[in-house]
Amino acid sequence: MWWERDEREPFPSAFPAIIEFLGEEPWPEPRTLAEALVAERRRRGLAVEHAADLVGVDPGTWLRWEQGVWRPTALTVPGIDQFLGMSCRERFPEGVR
Repeated sequence: MWWERDEREPFPSAFPAIIEFLGEEPWPEPRTLAEALVAERRRRGLAVEHAADLVGVDPGTWLRWEQGVWRPTALTVPGIDQFLGMSCRERFPEGVR
């Protein structure tokens, strides 16, 4: 109930069920790479640590990407492309170094 009142964020594992219940994602279409990373992680119901592990980076790095503080480098872009199922350089060219 806390997340319904915007007091807390749902647990990551709850997002797939929330999406299924609503019949859509409860966030707007991602406009930045940071937003796309958050959306895909939530879509899959993953914690930051698990998403970071899938891409092969430290959870702190992942969080900084999601916050838009850091931009991925050429070394990490292939892992992000695989995670997102798209070319992040083509979709979000300003989001990578």
